[in-house]
Order: sequence, then C-alpha cells, then structure tokens
Amino acid sequence: MDSATLDVLDLRLLHALQLDGRAAFSRIADVLGVSDRTVARRFSRLRGTGIARVAGVTSSHRVGHAEWLVRLRALPPAVAPLAHALARRPDTAWVTVASSGTEVICIFRVAGGGRRPSVRWAVFRRSRRSTRSGCCAR
Repeated sequence: MDSATLDVLDLRLLHALQLDGRAAFSRIADVLGVSDRTVARRFSRLRGTGIARVAGVTSSHRVGHAEWLVRLRALPPAVAPLAHALARRPDTAWVTVASSGTEVICIFRVAGGGRRPSVRWAVFRRSRRSTRSGCCAR
C-alpha cells in the first residue's frame, strides 16, 4: 500500500482518535474489529507519513477561555498576508484559506468572559481589499 493512500480502516482509525484521542489501541481495535497490533502499526504509519499528528490542546472552556470563529472575505491579493498575520498571533488556534482564496476562516481562543478578540477590525473593514467579515462565539 502506498504510504499516502488511506483506506477505510485508516479513515475509521482517524475518526476514532478524533472522537477520543486518548482511547487505548486495544479499545479501538475491538470497535474496528481488528487486532491492537494492526491499529498500532497503522497509527505508526499515519504518524510517520505526517497524515496524523499528536498535539496536546487544552480545553478552552475548562481554562476560562472562549473560542471565536471568524470568517473574513477579501480580494485574493490580500488573503495570504492576512492569513499569515493571523497565524502568527498567539491567540489564533486555527486558520485556513477557503473559497478559492477569497476567505480566511480562523478560530481565536481568548481569555475572559468571551469578549471579542482584540483585532483591529476597523482597519480591516476600511481596507479596499476587504469585502466582508463575520464573527461569532463558539
């Protein structure tokens, strides 16, 4: 099997880990109907090829943070610099470019009572390259 090809078992394994990243391989193996050695071998291959990564992430709500999902539309020349600037922020948990390079979608994790992230929204809105923005708490 090609190392970058995912079959049904790989996808089911990844789904199980998304549901519970701390689940034991033996429990996942029981659910998937394979041996725990198969699960361990498949997971090792997925990690080795970079398809799966292990990351420790705090539960935002348990540590008193709020999450904001932000969607920004801009003209294509402005999208990459905007996405890179957002990705460098310490409160950005996730950022991606969507809609054929005309939108930036990101998640901010902010401390406090769920206040809107401190981003210079007015500056972005005044930019001739921006067209629309939206923000909502998760």
